[in-house]
Amino acid sequence: MIYVLHSRHKLQGLFTSVTLFTTLIILTILVGGCVNRQLETYQELRSTEIQPPAYYYTEVKKEIANTENESTGEPDPFLSEIEEKVLKYQKQWQTQLKSEIPIPNLFYDLSTDTVKTYRQLAASPEEAKTRLTQPIVLELLIALGYEWNPGLKSAHEKIRAVLEQYPQAAYLENVLRQYNAFTKQLDTKVGPMRHKEMMAMKFPFPDTLTLKGQIITEDVLIAQKEFEIALRDLVTEIKLAYYDYLFILEATRINEENQKLLEQMIAIAQTKFRVGQGKYSNVIMAQVELSKLAEVIITLEQQRETIIARLNTLLNASADLPLGPPVPIEEERITLTLADLYKLAVEKRQEIQKQKLAISKMSLMVEMAKQMTYPDPTLGASYFENRAIADLKHRKKMPMTFSTQRTLNPANTAWFGHRNSYIHEINVKIEVMAHKIEELESNLRFVVKKHHFGMETANRSIRLYRQTLLPQAQQALEAANTAYQAAQIDFLSFLDVQRTLLNLRIEEQRALRDYRQHLAQLEQAVGTLLPKQSLIQE
Repeated sequence: MIYVLHSRHKLQGLFTSVTLFTTLIILTILVGGCVNRQLETYQELRSTEIQPPAYYYTEVKKEIANTENESTGEPDPFLSEIEEKVLKYQKQWQTQLKSEIPIPNLFYDLSTDTVKTYRQLAASPEEAKTRLTQPIVLELLIALGYEWNPGLKSAHEKIRAVLEQYPQAAYLENVLRQYNAFTKQLDTKVGPMRHKEMMAMKFPFPDTLTLKGQIITEDVLIAQKEFEIALRDLVTEIKLAYYDYLFILEATRINEENQKLLEQMIAIAQTKFRVGQGKYSNVIMAQVELSKLAEVIITLEQQRETIIARLNTLLNASADLPLGPPVPIEEERITLTLADLYKLAVEKRQEIQKQKLAISKMSLMVEMAKQMTYPDPTLGASYFENRAIADLKHRKKMPMTFSTQRTLNPANTAWFGHRNSYIHEINVKIEVMAHKIEELESNLRFVVKKHHFGMETANRSIRLYRQTLLPQAQQALEAANTAYQAAQIDFLSFLDVQRTLLNLRIEEQRALRDYRQHLAQLEQAVGTLLPKQSLIQE
C-alpha cells in the first residue's frame, strides 16, 4: 500500500512538471506571435497613409482657411506712439554699437590717432603679428586687445542681445491688444446649448509699456557697465604684464653689464696671479660670481617667455608668438590726494554704478508691478442660443441670449495677496542691494588706500635709490676698482662693492615696476584714468 501511494505521488509530480513545461511553450509561442503581429502592424502603419476624418475637412480646415483669409485690419494707433519711442531706443543703441567708439567715456581713450591706426591694423592679423615682432608700445597692445580679446567681444555681444528685448516688449503689447476668440463654457442646466465664440479685446495701459522700455534701457546700461568693467580689467592686465616685461628686460641688461665687468676683473685677477701679485682664490671667487650671474640671466629669460605668453593670451594670440622688446614709457605720478581719490572712486567705480542701475531697474519693476496689480481693461461680447424644453409635450424655442463682459473698474477686481507679497519681496531686495553698495564703497576705500600706500612707498624708494644710494654705490665701486688695481684692497672687497651696486640697481628698477603697477591698479580701483605729472619732483 505504501509503495502504491509513493508511486502515485511520483506520477502526480511528473504530470505537474509536464503540464508546466507545456504551458511555458504555449505562452512563448503566443507571445512571439503577438510580437510578430505587432511588428507587422507597425510596419503596415508606417507604410499606410493615414487619412484625416471627415470632420477635419468640414470644420478644422474650413476654420484654418477662414483665419488665413481674414484681414489684419488697420493698425491700432492706441499705443503706436509709445511703441515707436521704445523701438527708437533700440535703433539708437544699435547705431551707437556700430560706431567707431561704441560706448562713450570708456576707461581708456580709444579716439586718439595712434590707437585708431593700431585698431585698423588689427583687421589684418598677419600684418599685426608681424608688427608685434618689432619694438612694441603699450598703445599697440591695448588696441589689439580691444579688437581681439574674446572676453571683451562676449561683453559687447551681450549688449546686442539685450537690445533684442525692445521689440519683444512692443510685440507682446501688440498681441495683448488684438481681438481674441475664446469659447467659454456655458451651462444652462436644461436643453441643448448652442453657443458662439466670444470676441474680446484688451486695452493695455500705455504707461506699462513705457515702464517696460525703461527697464530694458536699464538692462542695456547694466550690460554697458559690464563691458566697461571687462575693458578696464583687460587694460589693467596688459599694463601689469607690460611693466613686468620692462622690468625683466632692464634687469637682464643690468646683469649682463655686471657680467662683462666681472669678466674684465677676472682677467685682471688672472694677470696678477701670473705675476705673483694675486691669489688663485680670487680667480675662483670671481668665476663663482660669474656663474651666479649667468644663472640669474637664464632665469630672467625664462620669466620673459612667461610674460610674453601672458601678453599673447590677453591678445587671444598663440602663446609662442614672438614679441619685440617693450619701448620704455614716461615716468609719471598722480596729482590727487587720498581724499580726492576716495571721492572719485565712489563716483566712477563701475561696479557701484552697475549696482545703482540694478536698484533703479528694481524700482521700475516695483512701479510696473503696482500698475499691473489690476488687469488691463477688457471689452468682450458673446451670444448663444438656448433651446430649452419647457415640457415634454410642447417644445418652446428660447430667445437668443446676448452677454457682454467688461473689466473697466479696477475697484471691482479681486485682490490677490501674492501680488502684494511680490512687491514687498522686490522692496526688500532693493534694501539688500543698497547695503551691498555700502559694502562695495567700504571695500573700495581699502583697495584705494592699499595701492596708494604701495605707490607712495615705491616712490620714496625710487627717490632714495636715485638720489642717495646709487650715486654712493657708484662712487664706492670706482674707488674700489682703483684701490684693487693699486693692490690696496683684496679682490673679495671689490666683489662686495660690485655686488652691492648690482643689487641697488635691480631694486631701483623693481621699485619703479611696483610703482607703475600700483598706479595701474589704483586707476582700476577708481574706475578712470587719473591726471599725472612727472614722477620725480625737483
